[in-house]
Amino acid sequence: MGVELELRCRCGALRGTMSDVSTSNSNHAVCYCADCQAFARWLGSPGIMDERGGTEIVQVSPSQVRWTDGLDQLRFVRLAPKGLLRSYSTCCRTPVGNMVSAKVPFVGVPRVAIVDAPVEAVGPAPGVRGGSAIGGTPPGAFTSAPLGMIAHSIRMMLRWWIRGMGRPSAYFDEQGAPRSTPTVLTPDERARVS
Repeated sequence: MGVELELRCRCGALRGTMSDVSTSNSNHAVCYCADCQAFARWLGSPGIMDERGGTEIVQVSPSQVRWTDGLDQLRFVRLAPKGLLRSYSTCCRTPVGNMVSAKVPFVGVPRVAIVDAPVEAVGPAPGVRGGSAIGGTPPGAFTSAPLGMIAHSIRMMLRWWIRGMGRPSAYFDEQGAPRSTPTVLTPDERARVS
């Protein structure tokens, strides 16, 4: 049995919880990929990335995330037409989740939206995709995701899929559509935040 973590955007208008979080059913990482950096720049809100361009993320099943207040603040963007669906709060532009679609039982919640995430619950946060970090790969970071993390993610997603843990989803309606129409960046808009 895991712990329940409080979720909220920076101003507190969007609030919720992430339930049953433990090292066996979550991944914790710092992602240095160009897309995570571009999303943070597009949001224009300081403190999402660290000094090397890393975004700390806790990955869980969609059914573990529940927004209780301020759901009207939830919006979505794609950096490219087929890119990840990235969610944020309109009130203070806090990133609150990254996912593929309602069909894939997986959401990465940026650490900036988690009030407190004790290491005992989420495990250590290795750096991944370090080759895209500002100033080169940080010490101890991996240039891609380590095989152990990939295997753990696949096992979790298979378990979540078998158990139907993709639903309910705080990010999608009953038909599997995002709760608001996603904005898709044009190539020029994407280039400006690269």
